[in-house]
Amino acid sequence: MFKALGAVFAAVVVVAAAQVPASADGTPAPTRFSEFSINPTAVDVDHPTVTYTGRVVYTDAGGTEEGLPDARVCLRKDEVCLDYVNTDADGRFTAPVTLGTTGEHPTMVEGNAGAYFQGNADYRYALVTPGVFLHVLPAKTRISMAFDPAPSVIGATVKVTGRLERVMPDGGATGAAGQVVKVFFQPDTGGADPAVQIAQGLTAADGSYSVPATVPGEGYWHVETPYVYDRGPAGDGYGPYLGARADSGVMVADHRTAVIGFNAAPEPVGKGNTITATGRVVRYRADGSTEPGTSSPLLQFSTDGKKWTDLYGVDPDADGYFKITTPAVRDGYWRVDTTEMPGAGELPATSGSDYVDVRYRTAISSFNASPEPVRKGRTITVSGTLKRDTTAWKAFSGQSVKIYFQAKGATTWTYEGSAKTTSTGHFAHGFKAAKDGTWRATYSGGSSYLAVTGSGDYVDVR
Repeated sequence: MFKALGAVFAAVVVVAAAQVPASADGTPAPTRFSEFSINPTAVDVDHPTVTYTGRVVYTDAGGTEEGLPDARVCLRKDEVCLDYVNTDADGRFTAPVTLGTTGEHPTMVEGNAGAYFQGNADYRYALVTPGVFLHVLPAKTRISMAFDPAPSVIGATVKVTGRLERVMPDGGATGAAGQVVKVFFQPDTGGADPAVQIAQGLTAADGSYSVPATVPGEGYWHVETPYVYDRGPAGDGYGPYLGARADSGVMVADHRTAVIGFNAAPEPVGKGNTITATGRVVRYRADGSTEPGTSSPLLQFSTDGKKWTDLYGVDPDADGYFKITTPAVRDGYWRVDTTEMPGAGELPATSGSDYVDVRYRTAISSFNASPEPVRKGRTITVSGTLKRDTTAWKAFSGQSVKIYFQAKGATTWTYEGSAKTTSTGHFAHGFKAAKDGTWRATYSGGSSYLAVTGSGDYVDVR
């Protein structure tokens, strides 16, 4: 509410330097403000100008006070110089000062108006204190608030918009320019968390404002303009406008989410074997950092990477990690999507896709290196059967099988030769026995078949 105003007056407040007569030894002459007043003593946004009037005098060597000419006087308010003026030949001065009504620190704020003479080598300083109290009649205001776009995504930037208007005596309104607008946010926690300021801006010439702000979460927003302004050591005082506030209802906002590290393996995979899809669901905080998400990923499959079929869904663990297994049926793309089962307060996300080549399985069975043991220099026959699983396990004919040997104590395998499979899938190859070691066979696979390495067979050479 408005502070009660005293009668308009022209106050004369004087604080002078000690009245010590000027000395012939060059001691600066004492000075003081013998007069000081401001007019008017109450201002508002339509009447921002105040006239400072006063007189600076000095005491000469004979003890007589005389007007101090051409003294540079600081016209102060709340201990800050707003302007300067020089005294006339009789030490008098008068000057208008227009108080500022815009910005974060307007000078039109209730407080004490005074004056100051800095002094010099010939004259001591003089100060009016506490001065004349200047009242401010703040104008009533109203403010509106809107969003562009609505604050629905945590961490996104939105513009808080509206208009601050001054209410005129006739009931009309006009824009209030250059005024501070503060944006506050309070989480929707039932009042457990206080509102905090998240952004600030100034109104334009027509009173409109547009303040960018980062969405902190789900909750309530409000904008306000200051009711009082900090005027330094003297404390708070009324500014040119009374404060105004506008509030929103609860604004629902969700976390952006992502599926990171998605992988479908093994690659390639045998038809009928298991594909394992893994990854992690995370959600983004307002500052861009991540935390575990709670959305449930749904495994999807596509032969062309365009049309997707839903398969299985799982819940992630406490750290957001998931693992989904499914039989491998055919070549295609794999991904996960959380649209069907989003977590509370989380937007849906889709992982990148991973192509997996599905091939027919192969196997080497009945592998044998004989005889065992064998005399050095004699022949070792390595044999076995290669099979493939298309609709059932059958002999795989006409394929090249490579034979490898690893000597006892060695760590590497040495290629020894190859054998072709017969119509029954059988292969055999003879080698000269040279040293103890293990024999095994491998099939390199192809575009439609998986590679396979058979089990080894140790032969003792004597």
